[in-house]
Amino acid sequence: MGGRKRKKVIRRMKKSIPKIFACPSCGEKTLGIDIDREAGTATIKCGRCNIEEVVNISAVEQAIDAYGKYIDRYYGQEKSVSDDEKSGDLPKRADQ
Repeated sequence: MGGRKRKKVIRRMKKSIPKIFACPSCGEKTLGIDIDREAGTATIKCGRCNIEEVVNISAVEQAIDAYGKYIDRYYGQEKSVSDDEKSGDLPKRADQ
């Protein structure tokens, strides 16, 4: 005679904030962020393509916030360059 079977307890893994991020330049997950709270800056470095940039952050922001600011700045520069190129190539309308 056996005992009564128990239902297995399924433990869910807690989601955590990542420590390493994807680099927008090379596409690899090698972007590390070092935060200096006293200076109010975060240094973002890619281990593969050696991109390094400093982003200003507040005292309460974390690495994910610094990464978001870096991505916005990175893609903002590309967009502004492509907008300038496009605006020069378009012909002007005759009625203006």
